[in-house]
Order: sequence, then structure tokens, then C-alpha cells
Amino acid sequence: MKIVFIGAGSGFGAKTVVDILSFEELRSAQIVLVDINPDHLHPVVDYARKVAQAVGSDPSLITGELAWRGGVLDQADYVITAFSQGGPGYNGVPYYYEMNVPAEYGIAQCVGDTVGIGGMFRIMRTAPELLAIAQDMEQRCPGAWLLNYVNPMSMLTRIISKACPNITVFGLCHNIQYGIRDLARWLKVSHKDLKYRCAGVNHMDWFIQLQYLDGTSAYPDLLKAAENPEVYRQRPVQFELLKHFGYFTTESSRHCAEYLPYFLPREADRQRIGGLEARQLDEVPPPVQPRWNPDAQLMKELRGDIPLNLTRSFEYGAHIIHAHETDDVCRMHINVMNNGYIDNFDSETCVEVECIVDRNGLQPMRFGRMPIELASLCHNMSDMQTLGSDAFLEKDLRKALLACTLDGCTAASATPDTIRTCFNRLLDLERDLLRPYWGEVQHV
Repeated sequence: MKIVFIGAGSGFGAKTVVDILSFEELRSAQIVLVDINPDHLHPVVDYARKVAQAVGSDPSLITGELAWRGGVLDQADYVITAFSQGGPGYNGVPYYYEMNVPAEYGIAQCVGDTVGIGGMFRIMRTAPELLAIAQDMEQRCPGAWLLNYVNPMSMLTRIISKACPNITVFGLCHNIQYGIRDLARWLKVSHKDLKYRCAGVNHMDWFIQLQYLDGTSAYPDLLKAAENPEVYRQRPVQFELLKHFGYFTTESSRHCAEYLPYFLPREADRQRIGGLEARQLDEVPPPVQPRWNPDAQLMKELRGDIPLNLTRSFEYGAHIIHAHETDDVCRMHINVMNNGYIDNFDSETCVEVECIVDRNGLQPMRFGRMPIELASLCHNMSDMQTLGSDAFLEKDLRKALLACTLDGCTAASATPDTIRTCFNRLLDLERDLLRPYWGEVQHV
């Protein structure tokens, strides 16, 4: 078995290797770690080999590559992607432009990686690379699975599903498996004492059923827990939605606030809710900080200053591989194209639903009909993402602008004319990054 991880120079790459090697059945896999930055890659490769030795695997099975092109994907069984294209994911250029320029026009963002102007420009510069990976997979390893962690998750999953139908692609996130543990902590029970059903779109998947094992709803106790200011401050946006809509949604408040028109557009509301300061970067480019400085935990573990952390994480990637390769059966929430799984979304929508993974593959489970009020909130995101991914597939900048203009938080913050002006400024600033796929971009 061959696993290729593209973007492995991050802590996420090291964590994934630990997860893979935590399963005895996967310890004979060939693992190829890929990153374009040797200073990021080499410490992770060294760390991964140390982990392999610690668990009794062969360290020579782990190799590093500075590019995925040129045959690295030959005969791969699984390709994991977790990279940033064009610059650092959440600092420096071009992220600086995508956060600061909209702020000049009154368009507040906290994260800027999923929807809105930040999400649209991220897809415009990121999707070409993921598409090239998928197209190379079609030639070199057509039966492989593409496990994608790169944002914007829904748009990228939809793009690859449409453009490369022979590739099996899943969009992976962690909002459900970490979210249920947060809920259990606030309810002062184990997450194993709760049963739940979730459905929606990535970063806005709703706990539509949240019960104790005896079938009693846990929501009254959750509302009571939210009366504690210390608990409320941890997820103020989600608790506001719970109070008014009756259900708890996933992801952080800073993420969730961007997907709705209620919280970010007005300073008074940001202050009232708390913890929603719109993010602006102060310097361009910021001072360069080495990712693996001597005080980084990975470096401390590598030197032996502290013990290796071999604890398996809750991320889905290694669990999917293990279930597919063994007799294990896993239940998880994964991003796939809607094929009748949620009744009030069409087949053009990328949805996040419960799936079963085993040796036979991945089987999404039919949820049925979501409460209309929750589906409506999700539709604002999913329609923007459908239009945005169509813009990429058709190389249509007008549709890309329309996707930004329809975005709920953006529309509540600025007029269509202002959004257009902001969009065109970003086209100018990111022209060099966009040229290889989009050509010589013109104002729209």
C-alpha cells in the first residue's frame, strides 16, 4: 500500500503519520511525504521515521519529496492533500490582501477561507493545483482515493467531483468529531453517553438530534449550560443560534459568524456577542518565522527533550484508510455530492452527511429532510459555493463576482457596486497568481 501526503511539512502531516502508524495493519505502508519547502519537510520526515521506529515499523518506508509531479503519484492507493497555494494559509501574501482589502470596504471577515470574498479568491488560486493533482491521479493511480483537507472544502470537493468523475474524492473536516466532545464537556458527560444525527454543509453541519442514551433530548441541559458565561464565551455565535433556532451547529464562532448576516456586519453586534473582532493583518509581508523553531513541540520530541506523542487523533484520514483496508467499520461525517442524501438540497450541492466506511468503500447514509429553517441557513452557503465552483470550472469571473455578491455576510456589509470594486482590486493584486489558470484577467 502506498500513501502520498501532499502538504506534509505542516504539523498536520506529522499528526497524520502518527495516526496511520498507530494502526498495526498499516505499518507496512509506503508513506511519501511531499512539501515544496525543504525546511518544513525535512523535520517532518525525520520525525515520521522516529515514530516508525518507535512503533516497530520500517523507517525506510517513509520518504520525502519536494514535488508531487514527475511520477510521485504512480501506483498510489491514497493521496492526502493539506496544502496552501500561493502563500501561507493564514498570514502573508496573498492572504493579507484577501482579509485587508475587503475590510477597507466595510466587509468584515474573521477567517476568510470558506465563503465570501476570501473564500472565492482562495478557491481561484487553490483549485488549479488540486485539479492538477486529481488529473495526474487519473493517469497514474486511477483507483486511488483522494482525501482532501484543503479549504474551501465544499467548493474543492465539488470541483474535483465534476471535473474528474473517475477519481474517488472525499472532503474531510473535524467539526463533528470535535464538536460532539465539546458538547459532552459542557453537558458534563462522556461523548459516548450521547447519540446524535447531523446533516448540513461543511462548517455548518447541524446537530439535528442530540440525545442521551435513554432517548431524552440533551438540548434543555445544553441551553442551561450556556447560561454559564464561561461556557457561553467559548461558542457565542452557536449558542445564539441555539437560542433562536433550537439547534447547535458546528465550527468555531469566528468561522460561523462569516456564514450569516447576523453578527459581523455591525460593530455593535460584534461587541455584544464578543470574540468576533474582524481580522486584519498588520504587516505585509509579516516577519518570517520558521515553522519548526527549536521550541516547537515536534522539534522537542525529535530531539528527545520530551516523549513522542503517539496518541491517535480524531482526524478521519487514517481511520478511513484503516477501515477500507481491514474488517473495521467506521462511522463519520464526510463531504460528498448530494445524491438524495438530504431531501431539501439538489444533486448539485456538496453536503456533509454521515457515511459508513468499510472494506467495500464509502457509503453515504440518507438523512432525509432537514428542518426548513436550518436548510435555509445552509442554502446561503451552499448556493454561493455551487456558483463559485461553477465559476472555476467555466473560468467565468462574472460568476465568481456573483458568488461574492450573493454571500450573506458580504451582502449585509456592502452594496453590489462596492463588492465589485473590491473584487476588481483583488484581481489586480493577485493577477500573477491567477494567470496560469485564468489567463490575463480583466475587470468585471
